[in-house]
Amino acid sequence: YKHVSLIGDSMGGSGALLFSHLATESVVAFAPQVDLARDDHVSRDDMTLLVKEKFQARLFENAEEAITKGVTLFVHRGKESSDTQHTDQLMNRLASKCPLESGQRLKIIEHSDCNHHQIAVHLKQKGHLLG
Repeated sequence: YKHVSLIGDSMGGSGALLFSHLATESVVAFAPQVDLARDDHVSRDDMTLLVKEKFQARLFENAEEAITKGVTLFVHRGKESSDTQHTDQLMNRLASKCPLESGQRLKIIEHSDCNHHQIAVHLKQKGHLLG
C-alpha cells in the first residue's frame, strides 16, 4: 500500500511501535508499554523475561528503522509515572541511535491533565478523539 499508518492504545500502542517499520507515514501510540520486564500491568505467565526483553529489542529496532525511513511517531502520554518512564526510555534509545532523525520524527505529546494510563479514553471524553 502507498499510505500506511498505525494506531494503538496501551499494548496496542506497543504493537503499533513494534510494527512501525511497516508504516509509510505515521504511527500514533497512546501510552505504549515499552519495557515489559518492569511493567506491573504485564502479568502473563507465558511471557518470560527473555520474551519481554526480545519484544523490547525488536520494538526499538523497528522504531529506529521507521524513523530513519521518514515515518513520524506520535506518542501520547499522561502524567502516570510508568507511562512517562516508558516514553522516556523510548526517547532516550532513539536519540542515542538516530539523534538527528529522532528529534524531527519522534513527537511526544504530554497531556498534563491526565493522571492515569487510559490516555485515549481521556482524550475521547474531552472530545479530542472521535469514534
